[in-house]
Amino acid sequence: MDYTIIAVKILGIYLVVSGLFFIFKGKTIPHLLKDFFDHPATVYLTGIILIFLSSMYLIQYNIWDGTWRSLVTLLAWVVMLKGLVYIFAPQIFHEGIIRRFKSLFGVYGLLAIMVGLYLFFLN
Repeated sequence: MDYTIIAVKILGIYLVVSGLFFIFKGKTIPHLLKDFFDHPATVYLTGIILIFLSSMYLIQYNIWDGTWRSLVTLLAWVVMLKGLVYIFAPQIFHEGIIRRFKSLFGVYGLLAIMVGLYLFFLN
């Protein structure tokens, strides 16, 4: 099986599960994030892990051919950017983004479920 297909199915499952969490447990997310950002070592290690995993994918499959593989590549770059922000500017997520998007957690959850199901049922 092609590694891109495996990656897209894993990403699809992750998006469905996180989308369901956002819909059903969205009120706990600010508390979880506060606890997460109160521990700088955890934030740093999370950033390192995100950069490592996205780099592994991008080194092998940095594909920009206009198909669904380009979507996976784009998501890998977003994960890389998120890891960099966790390492160099975690306050951006901690202070600004969470407050602004708190009311949109349900919408994000629904969108994540739809994209996750689409990715999971490709091929």
